[in-house]
Amino acid sequence: MSRSCRVAALAILAASIIPAHATAQADIPAEMQARTLPRQHLSGPRFGFTAFTGDVAALRQAAGKQPIMSQFGWQFETQIVSTTSGNQALMEWVVLVGGMEQDEMNLSLGWLAGYRLPNGLELGVGPNVSVRKEALDDPTTSMLIAVGATLPFGELYVPANIAVAFAEGGPRITTLLGWIIG
Repeated sequence: MSRSCRVAALAILAASIIPAHATAQADIPAEMQARTLPRQHLSGPRFGFTAFTGDVAALRQAAGKQPIMSQFGWQFETQIVSTTSGNQALMEWVVLVGGMEQDEMNLSLGWLAGYRLPNGLELGVGPNVSVRKEALDDPTTSMLIAVGATLPFGELYVPANIAVAFAEGGPRITTLLGWIIG
């Protein structure tokens, strides 16, 4: 089949599907139709600690570093889907600077796809990349799994999370607190 025949066939197929889809949407009862709710951007500062385990903890101790370090940063969060029941699908970027108290500068960037329940409980999963000032050309990559809750305190929301980064040399466990600036 020539290219022009394929294009024509796709155009005919699209023309026949689109009106049927539009008609099908109109037939859905109003109470069952998807509602468009405003997206919220819920970003804010984060602070906490990362504990190293396994070979990485041993290497840090051999180098005179502690197997735990501070973390300070910012979380950029956008609600991708927000339902009238209160469930939310989220996309989050977490940027952290760690280890300053040990004369280090570890930079970390995590990208999480998450889900928050109406009661504030949340779960997220995604990739992470970290670099140390001593080894900028040797980044560490890992997979993150995070759980936590975003709790209301008056008009302020306080997220508390724990994340495990699965990487070569042993998992890293990070706890973070912060607040949301919406």
